Amino acid sequence: MAAAAARPPPELIEDAVAEILLRLPPDEPARLLRASSVCKLWRRILSDPAFPRRYRRFHRTPPPLLGVFKVVHCPNPIPRFIPTTAPSPFPGTAFFYHNTWLPIDCRHGRVLLQHNRNLNNLLVWDPVTGDREELPGLPRACPCRFSSTSRLSAAVLCAAAGCDHCHCHGGPFLVVCVDNNINGLAEVYLYSSQIGEWSVLACFQEDGIKSSFCIFQNKSSFCPSSAVLIGDEIYFTLMLGGVPKIVSYDLGSHCLSLISLPELRSMGLVLMPTEEGLLGLAGTRDYSLFLWSRMVNAEGVAEWVQCREIDLETTLPIDSPIDLVNIIGFAEDVNVIFVDTNCGTFIIDLKSGQARKVNESVRFSPVVPFMSFYTPGCACSRLPLPAETN
Repeated sequence: MAAAAARPPPELIEDAVAEILLRLPPDEPARLLRASSVCKLWRRILSDPAFPRRYRRFHRTPPPLLGVFKVVHCPNPIPRFIPTTAPSPFPGTAFFYHNTWLPIDCRHGRVLLQHNRNLNNLLVWDPVTGDREELPGLPRACPCRFSSTSRLSAAVLCAAAGCDHCHCHGGPFLVVCVDNNINGLAEVYLYSSQIGEWSVLACFQEDGIKSSFCIFQNKSSFCPSSAVLIGDEIYFTLMLGGVPKIVSYDLGSHCLSLISLPELRSMGLVLMPTEEGLLGLAGTRDYSLFLWSRMVNAEGVAEWVQCREIDLETTLPIDSPIDLVNIIGFAEDVNVIFVDTNCGTFIIDLKSGQARKVNESVRFSPVVPFMSFYTPGCACSRLPLPAETN
């Protein structure tokens, strides 16, 4: 008598599968995409909008860094998205977009882009879902004073109350822009997607600012750093009176304040939050990376304190000598910094001190890091592109 065929093992119940998938390590987001192809049950679990929230709470981790958008001024379409995960959740054909829109900031899964000709026009784009909203032109701004490669000091952020920012696709957002006009006033503009229009919230005048638009055009080597959000305050870099300074804007009180920069020989610098939740910045001098923190001294006065120096010649995994170096970006929450050299573009993890190469040199152009949870069902099958607007 033939032996009875072995019964297949019982299928795991859905709750058990969800608990297993929650334990996939968060450092490589492509794992979730590969898991979604196992069977329909796994894909349904991963496609549930609640899964990213549970995943983030379980790991207590921010959305992963998927790559960076390059700010490159070139008349022809070229690859402008550098993936930092392997394999990338986006196909290679998705890494092209037209030069019409240039990325200037990214936060909470959204990218803020500026039109390369109509410099008062901005676009908010969710690369995961493909949602895009072109904003009305900035009021009272003076486009004639910008050079062809100028970037606004602007920030995009989620406006949903109580959102943990791990899955806020499609929700309301804010855009904050700080700029100085030809009349010598530095103004703060706020756009709310719920209202659909710009508001002028605050302005201030500083001695010498009236001539800054002329000096700005001659200072082509200075490029504003991407904004950084720390608590309820947004920090920008801006040219005021021909001198780069930090402008702080409080979202609650709508108050503005000016902060001077420490002396750095390099024009390349980025703002960043410190582990203590303070304002920090990183800049280069010769072949070293310097980290600064703005701290309050014993007299109650805030001052810049140099807290760390990183020797790039020994940190970067390269054999050739470094001739040129510039800092080009910082990714909030994941605490990594981007450095461009003649030997390529590198990511430096400030917590571990480890560095790795991600691309050939981007010619010292700023990069805008893109972080988002990417799971099946919440995303399109390719990275959608902003439509060109004339």
